[in-house]
Amino acid sequence: MSFTREKIRDFYLLATDVENIFINEYMPAAPGDFVKVYLYGLLYSQNDAPMSYDQMARQLSMSRKRIDEAWDYWASMGVVEKSPEDSGDYDIKFRQMRALMYGKEEKPLEVSSNRDERADGRRAGDTGLYDQSLKELLVQIEKLKGTGLSSAEIKEIFSLTEDDGASPEVVFAACEYCFEKGKTGINYIAKVVREWTKEGLKTRDDVKDRLSALDQRLGTYKRILRTLGLNRGATEAEKEMIDSWLDEMKFNLDKVLEACTRASFISSPNLRYVNRVLLNWFEEARISGRNVNSSAGVTQAVLSKYYAYLREKAEEEAQARRAEVYKKIPRIREVDEDLLELGQNISRAVLSGDSLKLNEMKRLMKLLEEERAVLLTENNYREDYTDVKYACDKCGDTGMTEDGNRCSCTKERMGEAELWQSSTSLKK
Repeated sequence: MSFTREKIRDFYLLATDVENIFINEYMPAAPGDFVKVYLYGLLYSQNDAPMSYDQMARQLSMSRKRIDEAWDYWASMGVVEKSPEDSGDYDIKFRQMRALMYGKEEKPLEVSSNRDERADGRRAGDTGLYDQSLKELLVQIEKLKGTGLSSAEIKEIFSLTEDDGASPEVVFAACEYCFEKGKTGINYIAKVVREWTKEGLKTRDDVKDRLSALDQRLGTYKRILRTLGLNRGATEAEKEMIDSWLDEMKFNLDKVLEACTRASFISSPNLRYVNRVLLNWFEEARISGRNVNSSAGVTQAVLSKYYAYLREKAEEEAQARRAEVYKKIPRIREVDEDLLELGQNISRAVLSGDSLKLNEMKRLMKLLEEERAVLLTENNYREDYTDVKYACDKCGDTGMTEDGNRCSCTKERMGEAELWQSSTSLKK
């Protein structure tokens, strides 16, 4: 038994295969007349039927010039080959879209004849291996992306490797990096690739080292902001400012953090203030010819003024705490006045030698002190809340101990005095 089917002799009754890649990637951007020319030519090519361009012009109600413009357009897009190119009587070969996009045709990617060596070190004779790596790159990116690549994306990738000299390793590493950040647009990826290529990155290891350095810098941004009490990420402007301190002025992180401690002298910590401090230090170092990270030191006169500043600050803060307590617990004020008067009377009793009176006043003083302590603790205050709190209990912020020796806090105070001196000069 055999089966036969009557052949369709009129090819107009057949179907024409149009690749989806053409429909999705090329057709939307093309002029309508050019799409008509392409499809009409494709119809004849799939049935091996000849047709002159004058006939096509009549069938499509177009001028011969418009037909020529259409084929020139499709040839420039790479979807057809026109031969000979400059002849008025030419043939058209329709190219396989999939092969065109993914480099699977026998014809290798063209290499410019006016360059013996590319930006990435490839020579014109290296195209075979390079084309294979490009094919593998496109497949890898598609797998990473989970969808096919558009013609625009493929052209951009080819441009990155051919025109910008980016290696396939760097292109793929950039895709991984951008996809992880949720940035899948080809323009963003291309920007990253060009930046890395300009920096000299050629391999995945180069990219890994670069990203490691970037992570370290991001950690530096966070640490600086945390020192200022800012629990957020740095803005682009702030990153540029910090980069200028570290990369242009050559300050080390310790010196930058030292400048950040000046925020304790102002009400609203901010990077602009730190920038002023560092600019001031940078200029001072330039004038004196010393390293920006070295310490300028302070004179004894400045240190003495700083100690006086600390004492005054401690006393003002204690006075503010006393005012707070007096307002909340009026009886404390009365107790303090009684204690002050008793203290004066005790001094007179000591001079007069009246021991009985002296002992009675000491008893009263103890009772008042106990009452004061109870009042404070009952109102959730520490017993020493209203006392003057010096930075150094040993010397009372004088720099000298009771036995006349230099206090051990002097070294620490000298570093603080340097910051205080610079901060005072900045406010003037």
